[in-house]
Amino acid sequence: MSAPVVIIGASHGGVQVAASLRQLGFEEEIILFSAENVLPYHRPPLSKAYLAGEKDLDQILLKGPAFYEDHRVDLRLADPVEAIDLAAGRVRARSGEQAFSKLVIATGSRPRLLKAPGHDLRGIFTLRTLSDVHALKEAMAEAQDIVIVGGGFIGLEFASTAAKLGKTVTVIEAREKLLMRSLPATVGDFIRAYHAAHNVRFHFNAHFAEFEGESGRLRAIRLADGTRIPADMALVGIGGEAELTLAAPLGLKLAAGGIEVDEFGRTSIGNVYALGDVAAAPNLLASEPMRLESVQNAVDQAKAIAAHILGQPAPAPVTPWFWTDQYDLKVQMAGLSRPDAVQTLRGDPDANAFSVIETIDGKLVAVFSVNRAADHMAARRLIAEGAFLDLSLAADAGVPLMKAVKSS
Repeated sequence: MSAPVVIIGASHGGVQVAASLRQLGFEEEIILFSAENVLPYHRPPLSKAYLAGEKDLDQILLKGPAFYEDHRVDLRLADPVEAIDLAAGRVRARSGEQAFSKLVIATGSRPRLLKAPGHDLRGIFTLRTLSDVHALKEAMAEAQDIVIVGGGFIGLEFASTAAKLGKTVTVIEAREKLLMRSLPATVGDFIRAYHAAHNVRFHFNAHFAEFEGESGRLRAIRLADGTRIPADMALVGIGGEAELTLAAPLGLKLAAGGIEVDEFGRTSIGNVYALGDVAAAPNLLASEPMRLESVQNAVDQAKAIAAHILGQPAPAPVTPWFWTDQYDLKVQMAGLSRPDAVQTLRGDPDANAFSVIETIDGKLVAVFSVNRAADHMAARRLIAEGAFLDLSLAADAGVPLMKAVKSS
């Protein structure tokens, strides 16, 4: 019997590698190391339904406890891997050393920290793990004035949750609009207005200066222009960076801030794979390897890794897609935005249901949808197929997007 497949990180991708290996007929041992002491869970609900108390832990688990036993996955909770010895083919975890035949690095990303004056005051948080959410919930119970540093998806999801709980919420954003790198201005402006209608306040082009405190606890945020914003607590949501602590000493080839991998998830060292937030991979719609921080991306890469380990063809590349839930809005994104794309509005923002279609020379490259799930599902298929659209039909929200495809 060969040494087991070892997976570092019980994330969406890490769990999916184990599940896919078993689905494809892998019979050897699988060991899944987790730094956390709870069963692996979905992360997207953390800033929304779980934080708001609308779902409990059992409802956000990736798999129930029986899955790991039934599928012979040795899940080692509260057992972080501390070092990797590639020459010896072993990892050193808190519990001891473990040999491997194949190694999968699924360490994800970590929140980018804001090392400003006062950053060590009590009442300043990031949001990544279940323990982060528990700390946030405890602080929110006593807080009224909440400041969010960073107008990205995590910050805005948290803002919507806090606003629904009746808190006074202020978002500080360094750029002039929301989500400029992720969404067309039409969608970003719509989201800003929707938050404003729920009494969320914004400061744009805002340069952060310091956290102000009293007796070791946060009391306010000060901006570079002297603006002082009262704050009982603050969430810092200024993006994430690949968690490379274990990988950095290994000599793996890096790209785009992560570990470079091919379409099978292989790194530059033969029996080592990487996936998810930590991996920079080829993309159907990009010319260079890129990191995509999304559940879909991690799951798709996990399936490709499992197939390769078993010597089977990798699944066909799929369209990148993402989503965010804020209030009663479901914002869904398919494809990757291009600065040279033509934008076509489909539907009515005033009705809180519309899509922005992006095409280049008529070819569909991205669709950004608000409460139009059918558009999103059609877009994922059409982008993968390289479809060309009749934009006059695509602009008519009454015409199914699939019917707007130009015949060849």
